[in-house]
Amino acid sequence: MRIATGLHFLTLCVLATLGRDALAAASAPAPAPPAPPGGVVDTNPASVPTKLVPAPPSQAPAPRPAPKPVFGLTTLRILADKGLISPQEYEAAKKDLNDLAAARAESSPTITFAGWKTTLYGYVQADMMYHSTQSFPDFSSNFPVARPDTYAGQHGRFQATIRDTRIGLRIQAPPLPNLRVSGVIETDFLGPTGTVGSTISENGFYVNANLRIRHAFLKMETPIVDVMFGHYWDLFGWQPHYFPAIVQWPGLVGELFSRTIQLRLSHTFKTEPVNVEIAAAAVRPPARDSAVPEGQAGVRLVFNKWTGWHTGYLTSTALTAASIGLSGDLRYFRVPEFAEKPLGSRTATGMGFAASAYLPIVPAKKDKKDNSLSLVGEFVTGRSINDMYTGLNGGVSHAALPNPTGATPAPVYTSTVDAGLAVYDANGELRLPRWTTFLVGVEYYPPFMGGRVALFANVSRSQLHDAGSYPNPAKVRDHESFYEVGFFVDPSPAVRFGLDYAHIDDVYADGVKASNEAAQLTGFLFF
Repeated sequence: MRIATGLHFLTLCVLATLGRDALAAASAPAPAPPAPPGGVVDTNPASVPTKLVPAPPSQAPAPRPAPKPVFGLTTLRILADKGLISPQEYEAAKKDLNDLAAARAESSPTITFAGWKTTLYGYVQADMMYHSTQSFPDFSSNFPVARPDTYAGQHGRFQATIRDTRIGLRIQAPPLPNLRVSGVIETDFLGPTGTVGSTISENGFYVNANLRIRHAFLKMETPIVDVMFGHYWDLFGWQPHYFPAIVQWPGLVGELFSRTIQLRLSHTFKTEPVNVEIAAAAVRPPARDSAVPEGQAGVRLVFNKWTGWHTGYLTSTALTAASIGLSGDLRYFRVPEFAEKPLGSRTATGMGFAASAYLPIVPAKKDKKDNSLSLVGEFVTGRSINDMYTGLNGGVSHAALPNPTGATPAPVYTSTVDAGLAVYDANGELRLPRWTTFLVGVEYYPPFMGGRVALFANVSRSQLHDAGSYPNPAKVRDHESFYEVGFFVDPSPAVRFGLDYAHIDDVYADGVKASNEAAQLTGFLFF
């Protein structure tokens, strides 16, 4: 009944509208005949015959600018080509997205609404990997290789996963004079899922991956200083500018790879040959009970006319200028005294230094990748910096508390600091483990391939200098080395496949050497 009534009412509305339009058409005056060139027609009936009246110049309508659309779906490149964003906005967006490993930054879909611009980016990633030991989840990073005298050290493992798939949004506010505001929120599926075989099944781990925050920050750019506040790459090591091309997931053995919450101030002094970037950041401390933020600072030289093609991880390929970066880190620890029921505390200061470089050995230009060769590397040393490496704690732990009375159970020290950062030795001295790491990578685009194929190789190493000072040397790792060769190919601008072989040597503090062979196939669909 309601449907019939609604249809009837709609019909009446249509008829009324048609009748109104017909009536308006019937009562309207007849259209004037077209004006001859150079004048307008006098439509006064008394003027017979029709006479030509000159058109006053003042009555010529001025051209009206085309209105800017309130809403639209486009790309950053189209917005720049049409002048809807300034060159500065365009370059800032490209830089942000390239630093976030967005492979198709310029052509990623961008929504415009009332001056706001939101760019959707990311990729679908699938991986298949084989390891000769049962040491790792779906990425090896700095996790220990199983000792050769164990079951896990003598048997292999094959895995397949999509957990590194990513999706992100870059949001840009309407620009103001001398102020450009933007922000990013990015997620992937590497959120905590549990330990396979104890707290989660294999099927649950690989199939029901958990979403997590990867980046979330706001940025304000001015002619004087740029401000970044939120969850982003650590300034230490000038991440991500010196990530190598790899198939194995970052961070590799001995590769700085970390993100955290920070307030960063920076400025770039620009000249035609060289840019100088300086930055300082107050960072979330590695131990919150220290009650003091961590400090990071750095300076970076960029040689604008010395360029090569560089790929960070396997997802962000861009023409990149040669650069050298120096950075430092300062962190403070306050931990409970070495007792079962502590009342006082002990303090210590950790620090680190990093030197990084990207050097095009055979330079390249924007329109040519073929036969270009580049080198990337970093050297890092410091105390209590292992949390800025993926999965690295070195196996170090606190010594057992003294138990002179032989009490059962024995007293236990409860740490308030993440594993490997600050530990007590058998003498009750608070120690900050000292690490030195390095990484060197080469990347080559062979000729006659149109830039669709690249070859790469990487070698890296981490060293714990005071490995012999910690209890349980069968778990403490003295040093670890990583070697990798591989290639990637682009069947289309939106698709990339990579394949590699890697070898890892892990030497424990008791002299036992554990090794792992790995092969990995990866595929990406970029958007």
